[in-house]
Amino acid sequence: MEKNYSFLTERPFAHRGYHSWSLNDSRKIPENSLEAFELAIEKNYSIEMDIHLTKDLELIVFHDFFLGRLTTKTGFVLNKNLNYIKQARLSNNEPVPTIEDTLNLINGRVPVLLEIKYSKLIKKNMEIFTKVLAEKLENYKGPLALMSFSTDLMKHISKSNLFKNFPLGLTTSFPKRETLANSNKNNKIESEIISNKLQFISQDWKGIKSSRLKRLKKLDIAILSWTITSKEIEEGLEDLVDNITFESYEPDLRK
Repeated sequence: MEKNYSFLTERPFAHRGYHSWSLNDSRKIPENSLEAFELAIEKNYSIEMDIHLTKDLELIVFHDFFLGRLTTKTGFVLNKNLNYIKQARLSNNEPVPTIEDTLNLINGRVPVLLEIKYSKLIKKNMEIFTKVLAEKLENYKGPLALMSFSTDLMKHISKSNLFKNFPLGLTTSFPKRETLANSNKNNKIESEIISNKLQFISQDWKGIKSSRLKRLKKLDIAILSWTITSKEIEEGLEDLVDNITFESYEPDLRK
């Protein structure tokens, strides 16, 4: 792990901010909200978040592909313009934040792990999306890393040379034991991680004992793990991962 990327392993990432699933009181703080991000900062945790591309090629901080579960509006994000989405309200009456709103709030106070939700809209407009994302991040000076489940997208981002200041990674779900049916697919994913010179992966903790992770770790690729929901799970991963993404409990800060 390169020195300037050490922030990836220094302190746990609060999954979509420090929201209600991680609280032991009655506050209703929605995921991927400015309130959840501010609370994560107060507790000195790093922040994991999601971004989507809207129909008019803006970037919002939001997890789902559909608006209905988390907001007062309905419809697929990729079919809606930013003005429509900004009219929606989260459960705390905040609007859905844009990437600008969110990065202005965080302002380098804690590291950010930004997962790109790969939609048909991004697939169709990959070149435009990459340029839009680069423009949004151009003046951000805080520690930030980019990842996605899409090997095609991360390959494109890596080869664009527009993100030299940010470590790039892949969100993965390698199984603990593989079958012939998924082995070829996972061989390709592992090969893409190496050939595209990605600096980290964020792996589903249930498959953290995959032999593929041992090989990647030997290549100095950082192993993060998602989504840890208890101290017991965290303790079982202690010697296997470099950092975690968590919710539903409070992990100790790393020293």
